[in-house]
Amino acid sequence: MAVWAGLLAGVSEAGARAPVDPKMLMIEPGPAASWVRLAREGAARRLARPECAGIFGDFAGPAGQPLQEKLDAYGLAGPEYLALLYFADGVEGGRCGDENVLATTTPGSRRVSVCRRFARAYRDDPTWAEVVVIHEALHTLGLGENPPSSAEISIRVAARCR
Repeated sequence: MAVWAGLLAGVSEAGARAPVDPKMLMIEPGPAASWVRLAREGAARRLARPECAGIFGDFAGPAGQPLQEKLDAYGLAGPEYLALLYFADGVEGGRCGDENVLATTTPGSRRVSVCRRFARAYRDDPTWAEVVVIHEALHTLGLGENPPSSAEISIRVAARCR
């Protein structure tokens, strides 16, 4: 609980934003950890822009509640919410076995599994990796798939957040 409280603080006395999870407490050590940190920080910068943050109002959870309402109930904006997600190495079986999948989560879970190819994807296109982080954040708030398809979610995130 103390870790979460520290992550939520996020603002210094001077009012400047502190970096998201500077000690990487919410990223499991592993081969992709530094790339995940960079992608999460880039995603947080994108979500600080109103046009990108609007993505939370574009999608709803299973009960039809816009994801933005869930964030509002938590008292968090998108960048602060990202600090509460736990990123761990994904098992290469399951969804990570699909070469098109960079990360995966179960709707409503705050654990995001990062596939091994995520690091290469970040090196090749950091913006796309940041879109993937935002995509997965939507799932952690309860967004399911099919419908909307994974591709549709990513396209909409990219359109708002690039």
